[in-house]
Amino acid sequence: MRALPPKSDKSVSKVPATLSDRIRIARTLCIFFMTFVHVQPGIAENVYDRDAGFFDIVYFILTRLAGLSSVSLLSVVSGYFIVSSLLKAGTGGLVLSKLKTLMVPLIAWNALMLVLLVAYGLLSGKWHDMPEFTALGIANAFLAVTQWPLVVPLWFLRDLFVCCLFAPVLYVGLRRFPIVVIAALVVFTLFGEGLYILQRPQLLLFFGLGMWLRMGALEEKSIDRLACFLSIGLVAMVAIFLAIRIERILLTEMDDTLRLTLDTLLRVTMAAGFWGLTGFIRRSSAAELFMRLEPYAFFLFCSHAILFNFAGILFRRVFGNYGSDLFFITFFTLPLLAVIAAVIGLQIINRSPALLFLFNAGHRVPPLMGRKPERAAAAGGVRN
Repeated sequence: MRALPPKSDKSVSKVPATLSDRIRIARTLCIFFMTFVHVQPGIAENVYDRDAGFFDIVYFILTRLAGLSSVSLLSVVSGYFIVSSLLKAGTGGLVLSKLKTLMVPLIAWNALMLVLLVAYGLLSGKWHDMPEFTALGIANAFLAVTQWPLVVPLWFLRDLFVCCLFAPVLYVGLRRFPIVVIAALVVFTLFGEGLYILQRPQLLLFFGLGMWLRMGALEEKSIDRLACFLSIGLVAMVAIFLAIRIERILLTEMDDTLRLTLDTLLRVTMAAGFWGLTGFIRRSSAAELFMRLEPYAFFLFCSHAILFNFAGILFRRVFGNYGSDLFFITFFTLPLLAVIAAVIGLQIINRSPALLFLFNAGHRVPPLMGRKPERAAAAGGVRN
């Protein structure tokens, strides 16, 4: 990869300012929607296996449809920017960079979670969330080797790192045999769950699609046309999934291939829908807020599930579990508190290089109020 001349490759051309702004908005938007997925319902049974009232439908839309699917656009964005990183730094430089910006925070945040679980166990006598103290149990707790880590959403960092390891191969393949490579990624999406290469095999497909968009040097208008076309399918996919929810058909009981096919189609079309929404937001008065919050998005992504795990205990005691009349207060309040906590927390550690290295991939943040933040043309999916 070092032998490739970056300056002659359109893939490393400067990202237009409007596209950069929309990517910053996308990171804030998608990660905020993702937080709804991790508000714990506090009940053992499947929340989707219940008669669907108004709140049940809202909950389903924000968690199963928008929340889970928001990861797909983040994956596309990560693949989009990995091309220039690869060509500029080479394979070795890229791997070293991603070890620092993905694997270090993955381990650090899970270590923090372990400390908090131990403290909670000592105070309450409850130890059910502790990992198994075996070699595999510890590896899963910190690195999500075969199961979810202690901080469940952080599996995405693990999977994204693996995608970055595949980036050189994907780059060469997409250069020479793009249709074959995309077809192979689709096959991996449908049949790669048991291989433990990725916790979510779909991620590599979206990552590859992002690389393909960058390598094709598509203009923003071309990307918008493609997203508009895919967004038409979003209407059908939302209708299908709402019908599944209303009829109480459990996705976990479907044929695996059918389930993964429907889920992938939903995520592809939802990514297009989110991308279209970034264009609308950029032209609105809310654009500056989204871009000011973007430097805090990674910290929000890493911290929100920890906040929900412990704050949710207090909230559910006051407002009840899922199914109670007041649970909606917990559901809508915790994501907002997570944003506030991320801003305050990151400002607190902003002057400590060591803490920033561990918990925010080494990136400082500008003051929340003050001059307008500079455009980050090299912004990635979850982390630069």
